[in-house]
Order: sequence, then C-alpha cells, then structure tokens
Amino acid sequence: MEIKACSITSGTYLSILYRLFFVRWWWLLLLPVVVCLGLIAVDTRFAFVALIVAMAVVTVSFPLLYYFALTQESRWSILEKTVAIDEKGMLLNFTSDKMRRHLIAWSDIASTTVSSHCLVLRFKKNRYTFLAIPLDAFSGEDELRHFVMFIRKGIGGNW
Repeated sequence: MEIKACSITSGTYLSILYRLFFVRWWWLLLLPVVVCLGLIAVDTRFAFVALIVAMAVVTVSFPLLYYFALTQESRWSILEKTVAIDEKGMLLNFTSDKMRRHLIAWSDIASTTVSSHCLVLRFKKNRYTFLAIPLDAFSGEDELRHFVMFIRKGIGGNW
C-alpha cells in the first residue's frame, strides 16, 4: 500500500511536539510560578518574582522543544515523500536529492494517533520522536483507516 507525496510544515511539527511535551511536563514548568504566587500572602513583591520566574520558565522550555525538533526524524515529516507499507516496515521515498529512501522497521514504531490534521506515528527511540503524515495525503477516510490498520498489524507482528 502506498500513499501520495506528502509533507507537513515545520510549524505543524513543532505544535505536535509542543503538545506531546507539555502534556507530560506542564506541572513541573508551572511549579515555580505557583510557589511564588503562594508567597504573595507573605509579601506582595513576590508577584514580581512570579512574573520573572514565569518568563524564565518560558525561555527555558523553548530550547528544550527545539532540541527535540532538530532530530533526523523531524526531517522525515517535513520533507516531501511517498510512504509505502509492506511486511518489513514503512518505506519513505523522498523527493529530495539529499535523502532518497529510508525504511522504518515495525519494531521501531510504538503507537499511532490521529490528530485533527495529521496521522502521528510515535517511535520507541525517544518519547518525543515521531513521523507526522498529513491527513490530506489520503484520498479519504477509508484509505486512512486501511493505512492505520496495516500499521497496527505491522506493529503487532501479525503479517
């Protein structure tokens, strides 16, 4: 099975990464701000400290996101490609001269998720590495459902 040429923008990739990262770590990033807000009862000047800490948390989180966004897997999502599936895995055929083909083995894929704009395939390598395939690459919902079924069959090893 093969789907037509597809790619996503770097902004879409970063927004998916942003959601994956903050779903897990939101409480840790807000903890210093909440502590400072709690200390306002002691002294009102902690309101300014809370704002400073909030800005520090935001500026620290951006480099972390870009660290995870600059992986080899991020290029797989952003560059235009066709995707073919067989019993070995998922073959990415890139239109770029610098990257021709790459086979993703079924054992490397952890899970699949369909979001509002993309089919997201998460890899076992790292919690924040994934391949995003835009939904408009599929001719319809039936082709998407069939594609996801093939992927889940491959992940489960039931060829």
